[in-house]
Amino acid sequence: MLVIVAVGWAFMENNKNVLDKIQTDRAINDQTKRLTDDDMEFLKGFVQSLRDSYGVNTRIVIYKDEVLLPEIDPKYMFIGLAPAKRDVILHFPTLMRPALGQEFIDSLNEVFLESYEKDSWPRELKIVLTMIWSRLSALEAGQQDIQ
Repeated sequence: MLVIVAVGWAFMENNKNVLDKIQTDRAINDQTKRLTDDDMEFLKGFVQSLRDSYGVNTRIVIYKDEVLLPEIDPKYMFIGLAPAKRDVILHFPTLMRPALGQEFIDSLNEVFLESYEKDSWPRELKIVLTMIWSRLSALEAGQQDIQ
């Protein structure tokens, strides 16, 4: 009986891990094919960590042409970039917006727009995600003065 329970538990854990991996892989779509394998691993790690730590699902789409805003669940963070059209769409969940602050969110838009000029948007995408993570971590730690 113990063996059956152990096999059942292992099967359920494996299915959970496979579903998490599929969900994370689907969260990132690079139509430009500019992101390296290292970039993709970083983005997948961010998506997984944000979901595990804060319960926020994330979708990141790099469009080849123009940004097409999909219908977004209010609990999702969405980053849509269109380097060729120099367009950015950032959507944050309702509870996340006041935590980050509108000034901070606006600054992220500026970072992307400047990165298009230098063609450094893949690097800046990782920096922006790190900034978001740092901001949320600082808020969670109870820090009031965040720069």
